[in-house]
Amino acid sequence: MALRSLCFLFLIICTMKSMGQDTTGNVFFSWSQAKAVPDADGFAGSYAGVSNGALLVAGGANFPGGGRPWSGGVKKWYDNIFVLESPGGRWKEAGRLPRPMGYGVSLTYQDGVVCLGGGDAERNYADVFILKYTGGSVKVVPLPAMPGPVINACGAIVGHKLYIAGGIATPTGLTTNSFWCMDLSDADTKWQVLASFPGPSRMLAVAGAQDDNFYLFGGVHLAAEPGAAAGSTPQREYLKDCWTYMPDKGWKRIADLPHPVAAAPSPAYNAGQSHLMLFGGDDGGLASQVAVLKDEHPGFRNELLAYNTLTDSWSVMGKIPVDKKADAVANTNGSVYAPVTTPLVVWNGNIVLTGGEVRPAVRTNKVLIAAPRQPSGKFGGLD
Repeated sequence: MALRSLCFLFLIICTMKSMGQDTTGNVFFSWSQAKAVPDADGFAGSYAGVSNGALLVAGGANFPGGGRPWSGGVKKWYDNIFVLESPGGRWKEAGRLPRPMGYGVSLTYQDGVVCLGGGDAERNYADVFILKYTGGSVKVVPLPAMPGPVINACGAIVGHKLYIAGGIATPTGLTTNSFWCMDLSDADTKWQVLASFPGPSRMLAVAGAQDDNFYLFGGVHLAAEPGAAAGSTPQREYLKDCWTYMPDKGWKRIADLPHPVAAAPSPAYNAGQSHLMLFGGDDGGLASQVAVLKDEHPGFRNELLAYNTLTDSWSVMGKIPVDKKADAVANTNGSVYAPVTTPLVVWNGNIVLTGGEVRPAVRTNKVLIAAPRQPSGKFGGLD
């Protein structure tokens, strides 16, 4: 693993010499698919991670049977826990969540998947628990609840410290600047309420971790429209500002994203010793046209963005391979899109994106796998 990371880091540094160059995603990753999650529609907002070598996907929500909110479709929430023991294997159901829920934070830690918050149609939750797969079934192990309920937050583990940032406290609430921490190595662990992050409050941001620092990238700011009646739909602002939290120094603003990024798979992928990578996301460019475009929405961005923690700069490092067929509207899962609102999981050294949303209100059951690789032949334009 160390050699792979060093090789991958070297390739990225070479590419940084030609900043802004858009290289094919196949230079750095070999893309494939595992068996689809066993649901005809697929889920967004699931919890996902690795426990004792197996990939777990739990909960989430969809519009069953191809329903859409603009045509009366009703969102349904799930509590199923699915397990895939090997990339070439078959999914099996191995337990249930405490309740149907989704859109929380999920992070792999040691031999389990830590699940934090999330909600359903009625309320959001402060619950925290670990999913552990052993003996063919999943055990739910409770941890101390967070200081408050939250949905659409982001989080990352730095060493043994789990950080969670932003989100919204109620299904119809506004975004927050909350920032909490829990030490997973402490048997008597308790949550700490830390200094709120600067800048706009947000949800659907991407978290990251490198060395001793926590990173916060983009997201969506929700604010009440001036003069609007209570309960009105808040305004959305898609963000590209980024921040890092250093435990001994506090918060610091870092380079903005090249464009707004929201709901990209989180946490960011650690590529070598000085890069964090973001996979796709929604830039908000079509957010105001969703009700007009409906199923003709083209999907979300698929660029791979790399942040260099040494030079405080961004570059485009390829794309998630998208393959939209002629029948993509009627047969979404026959095509490949760049998903949002799904966790980024590292499994056997590979990046795994399990399901997610591919167009507004439309899910996928596809499981995309990106294996870091060293390109064959000469470097050409990369050296």
